[in-house]
This record gives sequence, structure tokens and C-alpha cells, in this order.
Amino acid sequence: MEVLRTAVLLALMGAGSVGVCRAETRPLADGEKKIISDSYGADLKDPVSAQYRWSDLVIDPAAKGNEVGYCFRVNAKNSYGGYTGFRTIAGTVKRNHGKVVSYSYKAGTSEDAILGDLAERICRVWGYNIH
Repeated sequence: MEVLRTAVLLALMGAGSVGVCRAETRPLADGEKKIISDSYGADLKDPVSAQYRWSDLVIDPAAKGNEVGYCFRVNAKNSYGGYTGFRTIAGTVKRNHGKVVSYSYKAGTSEDAILGDLAERICRVWGYNIH
């Protein structure tokens, strides 16, 4: 199981990895948060009730391409209508002229501890300090 976890972690890190020592950060604009919450929320039981804790976007100035890793936390309702607690989400955002234009989910929020652990590890590698 550890081999599978490591393989998935390495594959996900390749999309949007960050050189933390040179990284820059900036807060997301409200429109960027909406893009991410609309995309991620499409798979939630009750997307309107989801509570988000947004991280600043971490960007390596030497990164090539328009896709970078992005991590945040979400507290969403389950099938019974109860909140599950804040969980870390790892994904990537595509940027156009520096602004977030789309979001793609990679790992996290599952009640499966393996995916939650992977999301935490991915976020640390990308330079996010998620709690």
C-alpha cells in the first residue's frame, strides 16, 4: 500500500510542483475562489453549504506553463446532512495572464485516510502550510 501511495504522490507532484525557496504567494481574488468552489463543489452533496478556508496561491517564478498546484481546506456536508470537518484538498489551477481560469481536483476530502494523507503531503511539497 505504501508503494501505491508513493507512486500516486509522485505522479501528482509532477503537475504543479513548486520550488519553495523562490516561491511567491498572493491571495485569491473573489472571482478565482468562485471558479474553484464551483468546479470542486460540483461533486459535493450540498455545494451551497460548503465552508472553505482559502490559502494564498503559491507560484514559483521559474515554473513553466500555466498550471500550478493549489491547496485549500473544505468542510462539506455528507449524505446525512452533517458536516464532515475541514479536509485538505490538492488540485491544480490553470492561469491566464496570472489569473486563475480553471481548477482541477487531484486528491483529498475523501473519508479514505490515504487520500487525505496524500493531499497533505502534496500540499507541503508545493509549499502550502495547510492546517
